Amino acid sequence: MPIVAFHNLGNYRFEEATTAWGTELRGIHHAIATADLDGDGYLDLIVNNLGSAAGIYRNESSAPRVAVRLKGLPPNTQGIGAKIKLLGATVALQSQEVISGGRYMAGSDTEAVFAPGKVTEGMTIEINWRSGKRSVIKEVKANRLYEIDEETAITPEASSIVAQHSPLFEDVSHLLEHTHHDNEFNDFERQPGLPRKLGQLGPGIAWADLDGDGWDDLIIGSGKGGRLAIFQNDKHGRFNPLTDGPFATTVPRDQTGIVVWRVEGKSARIFVGTASYEEAKAAPSVVQQYEPLAKTIEEPFTNLESSIGPLALGDMDGNGNLELFVGGRVIAGRYPEATSPRIYRQVSGAWVLDPENTRLLEKVGLVSGAVWSDLDADGYPELILASEWGPIKIFRNDHGKLSPWDPAISAVDGRHSTLSSLSGWWNGVTTGDLDGDGRMDIIASNWGLNTPYQASPERPAILCFGEFSGGGTLDLIEAEYDPALKSVVPRRMRERVAEALPDLLGRFPTHKDYSVASLDQVLGSHQGSAHNVQAQTLASMVFLNRSNHFEGQLLPIEAQLSPAFGVSVADFDGDGHEDVFLSQNFFANQPEVPRYDAGRGLLLRGDGTGRLKPMPGQESGIKIYGEQRGAAVADFNQDGRPDLVVAQNAAATKLFRNSTGKRGLRVRLNGPAGNPTGVGAQMRLLFGQRRGPMRELHAGSGYWSQDSAVQVLATPESPTEVWVRWPGGKITTGTVAKGASEIIVDTDGATTVVH
Repeated sequence: MPIVAFHNLGNYRFEEATTAWGTELRGIHHAIATADLDGDGYLDLIVNNLGSAAGIYRNESSAPRVAVRLKGLPPNTQGIGAKIKLLGATVALQSQEVISGGRYMAGSDTEAVFAPGKVTEGMTIEINWRSGKRSVIKEVKANRLYEIDEETAITPEASSIVAQHSPLFEDVSHLLEHTHHDNEFNDFERQPGLPRKLGQLGPGIAWADLDGDGWDDLIIGSGKGGRLAIFQNDKHGRFNPLTDGPFATTVPRDQTGIVVWRVEGKSARIFVGTASYEEAKAAPSVVQQYEPLAKTIEEPFTNLESSIGPLALGDMDGNGNLELFVGGRVIAGRYPEATSPRIYRQVSGAWVLDPENTRLLEKVGLVSGAVWSDLDADGYPELILASEWGPIKIFRNDHGKLSPWDPAISAVDGRHSTLSSLSGWWNGVTTGDLDGDGRMDIIASNWGLNTPYQASPERPAILCFGEFSGGGTLDLIEAEYDPALKSVVPRRMRERVAEALPDLLGRFPTHKDYSVASLDQVLGSHQGSAHNVQAQTLASMVFLNRSNHFEGQLLPIEAQLSPAFGVSVADFDGDGHEDVFLSQNFFANQPEVPRYDAGRGLLLRGDGTGRLKPMPGQESGIKIYGEQRGAAVADFNQDGRPDLVVAQNAAATKLFRNSTGKRGLRVRLNGPAGNPTGVGAQMRLLFGQRRGPMRELHAGSGYWSQDSAVQVLATPESPTEVWVRWPGGKITTGTVAKGASEIIVDTDGATTVVH
């Protein structure tokens, strides 16, 4: 096939320019490299062809050029790794990095050549050498070769070097020395058309005071064959693992969402969801209940047909007792068929199904994340769900009775009118007061914009499914819009689609026939039994709460470079504005798709207006290179700074101690007997007439995880009062003693200084 060149016309438009080569480069090309072979300042082309002679093509263009050759200090005499900039040309900034090899089976000459366009003089060359030195050549003219020696480079003045500050977080993962266990499972054997694996979605993670000593302990879920990990806080900033009783027993299934339930006078109970997805035959999922002090394990809920995903506790009716939401993630062999989550209430000390609200959630979707959050400030939390192949869903709460709510959306791109129009591959969801107006905003993690998949309202990502082959499982065909054919076509190759449609190879005997066929033509007689789900956006987003509608905003581009899962809200730097952490990456793709590993865990700093700015890893101290999943916040060493833990699939759990953030006020709530930690309460500090951002206490949020019940509220100045809205709507205001670092707030508003 020929090599084809394209002229860049600007604004992402190109014009084919094959004739500019003077000849077509035909053959099977294995390697291509460039070099100025005749010294005329223009790059020539060398092509290595499979099974035939190599080709050399002389560049006979006459446009102006600026060539740069570096003379580095030994042993790096070619200046490999140096960055060269040409400033002041028609394109104001051009840059190249000197590399050695790095291309497909090839390496070009290290001479850099720039195109100045219509500018012929007055340009500047800047070189940043690997040694840290810098060279600047001014009054550069076109049609010149500049050989620049590192000997003449200078070290920048100390005053021009940005001061190096200690990062916000310190990696103290050695305090845990924990690695998540996950067995290999071949998802594609059961459903070959799956877009990605579903057996590597965990683990979840949670902070809670399990033994009542006032210090947060850590719970980490496991994969099948591993053990639920409990790390008991030793009150000195270190942890001791519990390894006896139920914590010495290997778990028979992957564990998913984790929440902790406390009742006054009783030890904590840990609820852990399980996945039946990898079972050889249909089996119900269970929620396991661990009681650490009694060293017992029970299974109070055992009749869910789907694998369990997120768990979330909330006081739905404001009566002082908590309700439990159990989310369905996927039905084994039936992806993407919708699941039916459940809600359980406490009646006479026992957990019983809430039939009315559970009926409302029937076939609600593939639920990835869940949180109870009071969006309308009436004291009764709404249920917010993140789902795959669906939108962020909100169920409004009227004193314990849920109803669907599809609020209006503004400011996304003008194409979306309500929340239901934003179907995606949502992974996690939580809420926080990002703009300081006292209303809870929604932050939702999605698949991101840096994968082979693209989605928009006009051109959604599509998954067609049905029992085409008669094997008892759902057959899957991914599809997308092809602008050349002006129709929806299958995404994957002919042989892969033939696994879903056994008659395909007979109807399309050649790859060429298949390549020009629409999805409807490929389905043929199966069209009548085919269904589909769609995703219209893959961007992770924020939805700012405007009372009667939401204002949608895409998170910064750094948040879109990799799939995001965990979402945590806290004021990590203590400046008085809420920040957001995202856990990232996903590796378990189809064999032909590379892993999505562009994220290192991303801290987004808030400015108090709803805008978030990414914080580089060298500043945040967060650098995680594996498949990050659940994330949770707690001040585990009680120094007044919120710390962070991030779980990874089949990799080490990462613990980060906040070492440079401004210390805040630790606030504990003393709630009713059925909800002693005050789950669902909203609180904020008052600074005279000024109010700080609202914080809500969640038991289950983000992605399968739970933050500490002890909140660290930022104190950019000395607070005067603490304001609390309790579940059910009661509002109290209590005095904050000057100099207090931790307080306890009772339901009547009385405050007690701890220290």
